[in-house]
Amino acid sequence: MFSSLGLTPKFTYAPTFVFDLVISLFQTLANWTHLESLEDSAEYARIGKYYAVEDMLTTRPEEKYGTITVQDHYNTIATQGQDPFTPMYAFVV
Repeated sequence: MFSSLGLTPKFTYAPTFVFDLVISLFQTLANWTHLESLEDSAEYARIGKYYAVEDMLTTRPEEKYGTITVQDHYNTIATQGQDPFTPMYAFVV
């Protein structure tokens, strides 16, 4: 995505145990204060962890790979415009 737009990638890496710390913090605070907003925050962190660690592709090997690469897809978007399914420009800062 970055190379298609001629940008240098910028990433922040965090180990997945950070999710566990955040979840525990929010859940503990929610238990003490009984605030629904903190309970919601703990749940959002649980959902975030799920999406960070679970495979979002099919488990059927014949369905795991397509005929074009992600790089080709992003190059097309960068040159021909964005399709409605790929929020590529949302990541550009």
